[in-house]
Amino acid sequence: MIIASPNAIADPQKKVAIADFLCRLQKSQTWRESNLKQWSKNYATTIDVDEGIVYQDAKQGQQQRRQELLPVSDAAIASEQKVADTFFQAGVIPRKVDVKQLWDSSFNEDIAKCQ
Repeated sequence: MIIASPNAIADPQKKVAIADFLCRLQKSQTWRESNLKQWSKNYATTIDVDEGIVYQDAKQGQQQRRQELLPVSDAAIASEQKVADTFFQAGVIPRKVDVKQLWDSSFNEDIAKCQ
């Protein structure tokens, strides 16, 4: 999940910058997924950890959950609503929350163009 303040989204210049960031993020994630061995080598050098450990961890992470930037969808909102409802029913949060107001689909077109 990526978070931006409503004020930033409402500012035209900041909105363009956010869209650019999302596109760069998507491209970097796509490259990482396709070049996991090279990414692991670079990252291992950066954090001074054995490359094999980094690669194995990244490979397991990739198998469990691919990193990709997706447009906002009704299914994603519904999934988060289920989590919020479960937290409410369990008493973790004090009142029912409508999560839809926390989502903004205005970047969906920008995300689609980045592919």
